[in-house]
Amino acid sequence: MPRSSLRPLAALDWSGRDGEAMMAVDAHGSAGESGSEWDTAASHRSEDLTETECWALLAGNGTGRVAYEDNGRVLVFPVNYVVHEQAVYFRTAREGVLGGGLDFRNASFQIDDHDSTRMDGWSVLLSGRAEAVQDPGLLSALWGRRMDEPWGGGARDVFIGIEPSVLTGRRVGMR
Repeated sequence: MPRSSLRPLAALDWSGRDGEAMMAVDAHGSAGESGSEWDTAASHRSEDLTETECWALLAGNGTGRVAYEDNGRVLVFPVNYVVHEQAVYFRTAREGVLGGGLDFRNASFQIDDHDSTRMDGWSVLLSGRAEAVQDPGLLSALWGRRMDEPWGGGARDVFIGIEPSVLTGRRVGMR
């Protein structure tokens, strides 16, 4: 379909269940034409990951993003991390933004991967309270774990841990 004949989308209906066809709806409420680019929506899949799959993906990676709200803004920082006993830990600077005693009541941690060529990917989101680790036994265990060095400069000697209250994941791609 020539680019000039594409109409703006008002909404995408991705709510298909049990093989039900999914389609794009244009600004006029019409579904895409048969044989058009919109037909590809029916060949996509979207599935929730199990908790076990989420932990396996978290354990198999080393870099993610931590997010939290600060003064009405959501801030997101890339961090290197390690999984230990059903929690995620990352190192930061004591005087830095993440180590400076901010209130992390509603922190989230996210990792993902995708393959643009295959049009598939996955994402895992862990949410919970983040706190600086104070327990000497836990600190010894974390310092003994192999993990990538933090990318930020300077001393990164404070471990922040997020114990999840919610753990979700999703895999998307072509059928």
